[in-house]
Amino acid sequence: MTAPVTRLVYAVAAHLHMTAGAVLDQMGAHELMTWGYLFDEHAKAQQQAASAPLELSVEDEINAWR
Repeated sequence: MTAPVTRLVYAVAAHLHMTAGAVLDQMGAHELMTWGYLFDEHAKAQQQAASAPLELSVEDEINAWR
């Protein structure tokens, strides 16, 4: 196994309170890839939120000064 797959197996095992061996025995590649997508999707959403451009509303600024 490659290092990213090993980290994924241990992350899934920790999340499901299983051993890494049990995860490898019970889950197929498709299920592991689905878990990888779910874990990676959360990280990507956090990165996008942090790097999203700041949008200012002229109307909100005008209303704030009233």
